[in-house]
Amino acid sequence: MRLLALDTATLHASVAALDGDRLVATRAERVTTHSDRLLTLVSETLADAGWSARDVEAVACGAGPGSFTGLRIGLATAKGLCLAYGRPLVLVSSLAALAARARGRGATLAVLDAHKGELYAGAFTVDEQGLPIPTGDEETITPAALVARLQARGGAALAVVGDGLVRAPELLSVPGVTRVDDDPAPHAADVALLARVRLLRGESDSLVEATPRYIRPSEAELMKARKAETTH
Repeated sequence: MRLLALDTATLHASVAALDGDRLVATRAERVTTHSDRLLTLVSETLADAGWSARDVEAVACGAGPGSFTGLRIGLATAKGLCLAYGRPLVLVSSLAALAARARGRGATLAVLDAHKGELYAGAFTVDEQGLPIPTGDEETITPAALVARLQARGGAALAVVGDGLVRAPELLSVPGVTRVDDDPAPHAADVALLARVRLLRGESDSLVEATPRYIRPSEAELMKARKAETTH
């Protein structure tokens, strides 16, 4: 199956083309806004793969958590491709895609900068094939609370990956915690590989109901809630 994957959870946009289990092309770029560059990256990746958009048999998208605007642009682009060519959509957690890079490392924590003094965090066990199995719910958490939780592990080995380490380098001071790599963002190539697993299970997502995985309310939702509280 020819699969096109996108991830726009951070300002490191990426696109990948997967043919079966073989990565045939990928493009990545740090962007100011995804709306300026994402379609160009899609076109360049398809050209590198030697495909037209009609050759794509499924479209995968990193669902987040991450940048609210980036996630909306990525999913809208993925849905547009699916609607135009009648292809299935497959969503993949952007934290799971991060964790997939810890192939064979076992206990793994994926962390992204959620801003406002918080991190997005997801705990996984990653097997030798790079398949991340969640071991808890994805959440927002302060660096201090996460450090305290990791310290309670008593020095057990834990691989950590993602740009949350830039925001909270103190995580690496906890005994047993090691960095997977210096790459801050999820890769569309890993989104593609995890999406392929879902497709082989016969799974896909509704184009009507699919939404980004924000985890926490948007600023607009928080303002609406605060306004409602003040009127009662």
